[in-house]
Amino acid sequence: MSDITPDNPRHVPVLLERTVELLAPALAGTDRVLVDATLGLGGHAEAFLERFPELVLVGLDRDPEALRLSAERLARFGDRVRLVHTVYDGIRGALDGLGIARVAGILFDLGVSSMQLDETDRGFAYSRDAPLDMRMDPGSPLTAARILADYDEAALRRIFTQYGEERLASRYARRIVERRVAAPSRPPRNSSRCSSRPPPPPCSASAPGTPRSACSRRCASR
Repeated sequence: MSDITPDNPRHVPVLLERTVELLAPALAGTDRVLVDATLGLGGHAEAFLERFPELVLVGLDRDPEALRLSAERLARFGDRVRLVHTVYDGIRGALDGLGIARVAGILFDLGVSSMQLDETDRGFAYSRDAPLDMRMDPGSPLTAARILADYDEAALRRIFTQYGEERLASRYARRIVERRVAAPSRPPRNSSRCSSRPPPPPCSASAPGTPRSACSRRCASR
């Protein structure tokens, strides 16, 4: 159960003052619309709405829980806030649906938020024993556990290579498939418990080809 509330958001917006400073020239005045394409817990949105009293904010997020918490946090701004459940590349459709033809600024705060990482049942924190979910939108059908259970070695290797820039992608994909064959009835859980083999030697952070996917590294090489 989450202990995040509008009054206890447990998240500090990244570079808040600098972000406001950079967008201020575009937002000062009337009839200005700002799109927060990664609304999250609404920290940036709240600051902009406070500092620009005539601003209208359109907040996008694919996580329904983030939208719910932000709606409560931003409720005092009334109809100056328009929230849409969509991914950030759905900006055009969201604006069309709201009848907005022009905006003064767009803010992207890219990356996984602390809300996903801190909640064990979301399955993002591989240091905790939980099902491998990792869905930004819990309504989406595809989970990380399903990928590990169903995808073949070639598909896993492609994911690790293309999205994780993982130099040991082949090794990890092979290990996952081997483990799946050895224990077909055991559902995948967090990667820190995937196997008991020791991890490979650590790589220098500055070396070319350094693995970025800590999750796949711990899962497949132990």
